[in-house]
Amino acid sequence: MNNNATFYIDSKVLRKSKWTLFIFFSIYILATNEASAQDIQQKRDITQQLTVIDNVNLAKKLELADNNRHANPLLFKKIMNELTLEKLRLTAIQQSLLDYLEGYSLAYSGEHDEAERKLKIILNSNASDLIKFRARYTLINISAINERWAEGLKFISTNNELISSVENQEHIQTNILATIIFYTQIKQYQLALQSIDKLASKKTTPQIQCFLMQFNIEAKFHLKQLSLRDVKINEALELCHEAKNKIGASLIRIYQAKLNLQIKKPNIALAILLPQIENIKSTLFPMLIAGMNNTLSEAYYQTGDIHNSKSYALKALKINKNNSAVKRGMDSYKLLYQIAKSEQDFNLALKYHEKYAELDKAYLEGEKAKHLAFQLAEHKSLEQKSKIKLLNKKNSLLLSDQALSKAKVVNIQLMISILMVTLALLVLWGARLLKAHKRVRELAEYDPLTGIYNRGHFTHVTNSALKYCKNAQQDLSVIMFDLDHFKKVNDSFGHACGDWALKETIKVCQRIGRKNDIFARLGGEEFCLVLTGCTIDVAMLRAEACRAAIEEIITEESGNDFSITASFGVTDIKRSGFTLDKLLADADMAAYASKNAGRNRVTLFEVPYTAKANKLDDSWNYN
Repeated sequence: MNNNATFYIDSKVLRKSKWTLFIFFSIYILATNEASAQDIQQKRDITQQLTVIDNVNLAKKLELADNNRHANPLLFKKIMNELTLEKLRLTAIQQSLLDYLEGYSLAYSGEHDEAERKLKIILNSNASDLIKFRARYTLINISAINERWAEGLKFISTNNELISSVENQEHIQTNILATIIFYTQIKQYQLALQSIDKLASKKTTPQIQCFLMQFNIEAKFHLKQLSLRDVKINEALELCHEAKNKIGASLIRIYQAKLNLQIKKPNIALAILLPQIENIKSTLFPMLIAGMNNTLSEAYYQTGDIHNSKSYALKALKINKNNSAVKRGMDSYKLLYQIAKSEQDFNLALKYHEKYAELDKAYLEGEKAKHLAFQLAEHKSLEQKSKIKLLNKKNSLLLSDQALSKAKVVNIQLMISILMVTLALLVLWGARLLKAHKRVRELAEYDPLTGIYNRGHFTHVTNSALKYCKNAQQDLSVIMFDLDHFKKVNDSFGHACGDWALKETIKVCQRIGRKNDIFARLGGEEFCLVLTGCTIDVAMLRAEACRAAIEEIITEESGNDFSITASFGVTDIKRSGFTLDKLLADADMAAYASKNAGRNRVTLFEVPYTAKANKLDDSWNYN
């Protein structure tokens, strides 16, 4: 609470200071505009002297902001706010440095898209080569965050080409460090370790040394080459502490905690992280804070403290806005799913699992994209080297035999043309094959008249749903219904009218249902609805809603005037068990009971008296 209060007070003071500076500058401009030309001329020398002094101060502020962007984020933010108000007094060189620091600040605060936009403007501006070099290695990090792997590899390649022209060793080292970060994100850990070893052999700043140790630990953690007995963990923490690098030290502690969680020592993991909570929060680094919260949540979950586990998982989600960090979002939702499941809140567990599955799919696609981007970059590099070698060879051949070279060029062009034609034919053939495959799949899985599942595919999908619900201890209900006197419709008005009635019936029922309901035509005018995660009471309401909707169908649109009704039967796994044939048989029996009772009604399957004494399925237990 004290830290938060202090930050709030500092923010108020900062806003007040900014407003005072703004008013002062506005009054100064107004006074200057109202002054006579003679007065301006008399004061020009004094103004120039003041400007020189101010520029010196601004230069010191810029240098102070630049030097504290890692070590003291709060001080960096305060100086940046002050500099923003003094933009008009900056030189062009100072303005370009401020633009870079603003881009860095946006990236640090998690506003990656805006940071990327601002830094790319610098690349297209008249800024110095050094500022562009710095902007590019910051964009390497942003490309990793935004999963623009090909673009990041391009920035790495460009900076590698220009690195020999950069004299500042600190920025050269920071560029290599950005490359290490990118290789770590793209999961090329061996390449990251090679770059780490290369940079470790040089004389570097304490900040760089801290980050090198941190990424060395991270790479070895993922390569399963790190253990709790590794002395480099404590060496790295001491080094980062001396360098006042809170981010590096915090990340190392998180990996140290994860190692303990892997060997089921959650209390040690908590002892590592809990004293560092406020320290980690003070970095204002959203992804770091979210990672800490996820690790604490997992540690509390292992200890059985569900309350704290849930609290930290939800905090991680709150910080990780819009799931911008996919892996952290996955970890949060996985923990929340496990917690909800342990609390037997299966609807919430299903919700969290769906979110987890969605992010898991995105994560896997991201990993594939990383691999593809790296392979393409590697291929382009090899291709470029091959082209250079080939060009050198061609140049030597041109000196001796130009005619032969021209013939080779013609042959290459001919081969390319043939390949392009072949490729076009293959693409056309593939498109037709894909279309045919899609059509065959539709015929195999869907009823061609109504567009819902046919019986074969229904059986496959429903058996999978039954298995899942049994393992997850979720409800599942079955609704079967049969159109009343449908044969009379066909006999009286023709099969075209009967087909129209079937399609309209399906339409009105689908409007009421959920997207994940299993809806199938079992044959003729007989249909079935399987509702996962749905109790028998909800299923009865759903069946009644469908019955009423079918009854209200206006048949004049078909060109004939007749009524459509249906008889429904409803059962669930508590009554009929987890066998599909038994569920269908019991629901069908209830539907026939509806017909015998006068049709156009919903009947719940009742377990025969002789079966009530026996438990349907010992594996299902709500207690």
